[in-house]
Amino acid sequence: MRLPLLFRRENSAAAKAERQARLERALTEGLRKLATALTDAANLIEKQRLSREGYQTKQDFLTRSDPKR
Repeated sequence: MRLPLLFRRENSAAAKAERQARLERALTEGLRKLATALTDAANLIEKQRLSREGYQTKQDFLTRSDPKR
């Protein structure tokens, strides 16, 4: 019994370009999410460090001056 064309992949140049574009979009989106997670982690670590150095009792936290992207 032969399987239907369900598992056949199109090998045209357009199909290959579309697969590559999908892969690149997924990779880009994953890297953006990772960058956001790492930025949040860095901010949390910085906040904890400043808290240990006494900025929390002064109610005077430093603010980031670099523009957010």
